[in-house]
Amino acid sequence: MRNIKKTTLGIGITVLILSSAILTACGTNEIPTISPQTQSIASDPAASNTITVSSSGKVTAIPDMAEITFSINTEDKDAKSAQEKNSRESQQVVDKLKELGVDEKSIKTSNYDIYPQYDYDAEGGNRIAGYTVDTTLTVSDLKIEEAGNVISQCVDAGINSMNNITYSCSGYDDAYNEALKEAVANADIKARALAEASGNKIIELKNITEGYQDYSLQYRSQSVVKNSPEAASDAVIMPGESDIEANVTVTYSIG
Repeated sequence: MRNIKKTTLGIGITVLILSSAILTACGTNEIPTISPQTQSIASDPAASNTITVSSSGKVTAIPDMAEITFSINTEDKDAKSAQEKNSRESQQVVDKLKELGVDEKSIKTSNYDIYPQYDYDAEGGNRIAGYTVDTTLTVSDLKIEEAGNVISQCVDAGINSMNNITYSCSGYDDAYNEALKEAVANADIKARALAEASGNKIIELKNITEGYQDYSLQYRSQSVVKNSPEAASDAVIMPGESDIEANVTVTYSIG
C-alpha cells in the first residue's frame, strides 16, 4: 500500500507542475512560433496582380440564304397504290426544283413514312380504311429572294405540307470576326474601369479565351439557285434580322 501511495503522489506532483507550466504560458503575451511548413502555404504574388473579365460583342445581320423543308402527302386504299402515287408526285417536285436551277446535291429526302388510316366501326372496332405515304424533302442553298418562288412553284408541282424554313448568312464569318473585335474592345473598357476603381492601371494583356460560338446562322455550301422563272404569286419570305454574337474572357496584368 505504501508503494502505491508514493506512486500516486508522484503522478499528482507531475501533473501539477505541468499544469502550472501551461497556465504560466497562457498568461504571457508570447506568440507561439509557426513552423516553416505552415508559412509556405501562400498565394502566388504574381497571380494577385491580374484582372480577368468576360465580355461579348454583337453584330446584327440580315440572313440571305434559306433552307426549306416540305412534304408530299398522298393517300389510297392500299399501301402500294399510295406509294406509287407519292413517288410520281415527289418526282414531279424534284424535277421542278431542278428546272428552277436547284442543284441535285441541295435536294435531300429527309423523311419517308407509310402508315395506315383507320375508320372506327361500332360493330367491328377499328379497321384499316387506307394508307398514307409521306415524303419529306429538304432543299438547301436557296437565296432568300428565290425561296418564295421555289415554294410557290413546288406547291403547283405537288407539295401539300410546309414544314420548316431555316435562315443563314453567307457573310457569317466576317460578321462573327467583327463581333469578336467588339467583344475584345468591350473587355478592355471593363478591365480599365475595374483597375482604376482598385487604384491600379492596366499594364498588358496576358491571355484571351474565346467563348461559345453559335454556328446556327453560318452558311457553308456554295451551291445556290442560279435562275428561276417568275411565279404568278410567290410565297412571302421575310427573314428579319439576326444577331451574331461573340464571347471572350480576357486576363490583364495590373500594377
